[in-house]
Amino acid sequence: MPAPQEIRHLARLRVQVRGRDARGFPFKQDAYTHDVSRRGARLDGAPLVIEPCSTVEVRHRGRRSRFRVVWVGFGTEIQAQAGLVSLEPELCLWGLPLPGRPVISRPPATGKR
Repeated sequence: MPAPQEIRHLARLRVQVRGRDARGFPFKQDAYTHDVSRRGARLDGAPLVIEPCSTVEVRHRGRRSRFRVVWVGFGTEIQAQAGLVSLEPELCLWGLPLPGRPVISRPPATGKR
């Protein structure tokens, strides 16, 4: 039986994503959230070098938190997307209450890598 979908909030927030690629080289790139929840986010414009199971740091409005990359794919546009889950669930990087309109979010059906 599949896990219930988490309620997320449609919110386009500018973030900075930092980490190390598979070869150990550091990267830093600006991206935007597509939707957010207390435990994670979907990014639009995600760095092409991130891979599932890697750890990244996300910065937003002077705050930062670590996330695990759950999936990487492409949205309806030719733009990388990534699903992130917080490694520090006690910190809600987006603020409370969550910004944006509540939606049920699922990863893209096609284009996963």
